[in-house]
Amino acid sequence: MVAVAAEETLEAHLERFAVQGFTVMRSVFNPDEVARMLAASERLVSKVRADPKSFEAPTVPRYTDRTEGALDTWGVDNMFAPRLYEPELGAIFGHEKFMAFSHAFLGPNLRFWAAHLLWSPERTSYQLGWHKDQHDNEQYDPTGGSRHVQFNVCLTGDKSFRAIPGSHRRPMTDAERAAVTTDSPAPLDGEVQVECEAGDVIYMNHHMVHRGTCEPGQFRRTLHMNVQSMEEETGGQTSYSYMREPGYLESIDPALAALMRKAIEWDDAHPVDRAEARRRMRISHDLRRSTAGADK
Repeated sequence: MVAVAAEETLEAHLERFAVQGFTVMRSVFNPDEVARMLAASERLVSKVRADPKSFEAPTVPRYTDRTEGALDTWGVDNMFAPRLYEPELGAIFGHEKFMAFSHAFLGPNLRFWAAHLLWSPERTSYQLGWHKDQHDNEQYDPTGGSRHVQFNVCLTGDKSFRAIPGSHRRPMTDAERAAVTTDSPAPLDGEVQVECEAGDVIYMNHHMVHRGTCEPGQFRRTLHMNVQSMEEETGGQTSYSYMREPGYLESIDPALAALMRKAIEWDDAHPVDRAEARRRMRISHDLRRSTAGADK
């Protein structure tokens, strides 16, 4: 288990992020803020659990079990889509303390990339295999540099996150590559488990080898999101059609709307070729049909 000091400077967190690939900032959100976001997350979870089959891309539920009559979910993608949007969650990007790290690491010119809600399953334990996000399996930077910041905002106690510190700065080992290739959740040398309290935030580099795990009895509500610099050359094309619908950006939190406008601007300036479009479609299809249950 990783222990992190309660009070550290922003500079210390920036250095740790570069060196090990993640850092934990404690008590970014106060209890009142957590309570409001937690209530909003419960409304969102209830919407998905009531009828997960009714949700279609890009609001794709994540499953631990798809047995007919016993569907069990552990999250949903695109929580800011109109059907799922909750104002208390949409306001997060206007939170100065929360955004201080991303602005310090990436600068002021950011774009929206992703926002999902993750929760504890009801029946089947969640065991996600080792991976690097976006299937960028061979991506690394020896300096620890990054033009994105991914984060887990913990609204409850959370010990789901496991990672291989420093794996974003080097090629994968043979064992790591085998685990990533086979989507295995088996233990790896050097892995750490990170334990957080409600209000804490894990800031991470998604090119680090990592995975998640959660048992049904471990009540979990976590916001899983990502922002990128406008200078980032990859990871685009997430300006989903609902963001372009008349009136949508005017109906959501202004800070979130500004990030989405930047995402639209970036995507329009960087159209993907057919080969990349097919690759993204395969990834999306794999995510929609996958499960992360204990029998994985």
